[in-house]
Amino acid sequence: LRLPATRLMAASYGTVERSGRHHERKDIELQENGHYPLEKPRKPLTLTQSVIEWFKSRDGWPWLVVLSVAGIILCTPRPSTVKFEGWVLLAIFLATIVGAVVRPGGLGLGPLCIMAVAIACSTRCLSIQAALKDLGTKHLWLVVMAFFISRALTKSRLAFRIARALTNAAGSGSPLVLAYCFVVAEFLLSPLIPSVTARTGSIIFPLVIGIGIERDPDGSRCISSFLTLSAFQASAISSSMFVTAMAGNPIVQEFANQELRKLSSPLVTPLNWALGAIVPGIIGLLLTPLLIYVLHRPQLRDKWLVEKADKEASEGRRLDGKAVEELYRQAGSERVKTALFKDTLRDLVQSRGDVEGRARDKMNDLIGDKVPKKRTNVKWGRSGLGRWTYKEKFTMTTVVLMLFAWIADGKIPGFHMDPTTTAFAGVSVLILGRVLTWNDVISDTSAWSTLIWLAILSGLANALKAAGVIGFFSDKISSLFLASNMGSDTGFAVLTGIYVYAHYFFASCSAQMISMYNAFLSVACTLGSNPLGSALLLGYASNLMGGLTHYASGAAPVLFGKGYVDLFEWWRIGFVATSLNLLIFLFVGLPWMRFLGLF
Repeated sequence: LRLPATRLMAASYGTVERSGRHHERKDIELQENGHYPLEKPRKPLTLTQSVIEWFKSRDGWPWLVVLSVAGIILCTPRPSTVKFEGWVLLAIFLATIVGAVVRPGGLGLGPLCIMAVAIACSTRCLSIQAALKDLGTKHLWLVVMAFFISRALTKSRLAFRIARALTNAAGSGSPLVLAYCFVVAEFLLSPLIPSVTARTGSIIFPLVIGIGIERDPDGSRCISSFLTLSAFQASAISSSMFVTAMAGNPIVQEFANQELRKLSSPLVTPLNWALGAIVPGIIGLLLTPLLIYVLHRPQLRDKWLVEKADKEASEGRRLDGKAVEELYRQAGSERVKTALFKDTLRDLVQSRGDVEGRARDKMNDLIGDKVPKKRTNVKWGRSGLGRWTYKEKFTMTTVVLMLFAWIADGKIPGFHMDPTTTAFAGVSVLILGRVLTWNDVISDTSAWSTLIWLAILSGLANALKAAGVIGFFSDKISSLFLASNMGSDTGFAVLTGIYVYAHYFFASCSAQMISMYNAFLSVACTLGSNPLGSALLLGYASNLMGGLTHYASGAAPVLFGKGYVDLFEWWRIGFVATSLNLLIFLFVGLPWMRFLGLF
């Protein structure tokens, strides 16, 4: 019996395309009549069916979510006080923020912001000049300079030296102890440096990077992410505790005093600001790292190494000297340098090592931190990094001078130097000193990516304000509160919560202070709340909201841009931590202020 070649090949080697990949199969079905039936060809999909299949795929549903958010806003009736362009911009802004979370097509915030500008300008809802106006603001360039200063600290290895000294001072080197070290540093520096970007982004965060690179395996970053979140939330709390801790606080003080003079109420001063915030602020600084430790527990063992060892054990292989050497070889040069790898290997050898001690001996030969027996001119000291190099000394001197300029700005008669100018001068000196090169500057993709998306989000937020969107929501909230029968304390607590969570629509704390602080303070006073106490608590809330998102404050883009924490986790921890701190300031801070006679 001779069958046609095509039928024989189809019967023996039929192929089916599934999920874009071809899988061979041998499916021979012999029927009574001796024929080999072929699989029926699939009918071509219609356009509607193709669209439905695409939306069901992994890349389709995020676009559906983004388009649904924009469609819901556009289908909602537009208020008469809001321009049509402003309502469209609101839909574009919210769709961009949601898109950054669901990542349609794998796109990040930068590409989505560029698309937002293209749509807004193409529909003539926004001019290209207004969309890109914030590219020239000094606060935005201070963020970019913070990236370069951080790069200099890590490239010169000064950050590693300081981080090693910090871990030695912390004793056991527990991530929670290290987090509290950064909390203390934030608290001590906050009344001295009025720029949270300079304080957290240029001074604190490079030390986090140093500890992360030293302790975390390449790609793990669990300790780094925990310390990043802890330092970021600590910066929001410490900024609320002193008038001089954040650039927008003097603006709030001036706005509050203008309203308080009309009511013949005591004025806001640096002293009563600090006294009112000291107790709830310290409680927040103590509880926030514990909260983050519970929600984002850092990994204390190298997961990769544990999985490899478990696989070897399941296959019946002993953890002897050869096995330790093989694990060390597979780990790679970057991973074996980290403290997490060394500690995990020691635990595994101690619990699973062979009784002959070959695994222990091999481990000591591979990771034993031994000082060379040969006499050298290197003085090792406690840090274990050898003597100070030229780049470390030069970077240290530059950073100390920058720190002095940031602290002395406006405090020494005749000396005034804007924090952004100080940052530009510091980066220039680091380039002249050959610590940084121009290639280091132009190759820092995190800095330039942050510059793009932060400038665009800030431009969209300002356009929403100019189009009357922010004013509409402020007036609507004010009228609702005035028409309600809430008590003064309950009404003020709800009002403060709305003020804080409205920060999702703002790209900086100062922008929201200027846009909404006066209106909300007037409503609080109308509800019967104490004018001075309301002014102070709204001032504290103006800083606490800086811990919500990755664009909420000047330091947020610097810490988020390193990539240690993904966007969803950043927003999740930000919402929970900010809510906790808000509750502390309302339920602990308000009674404390009443005890002091401030509320």
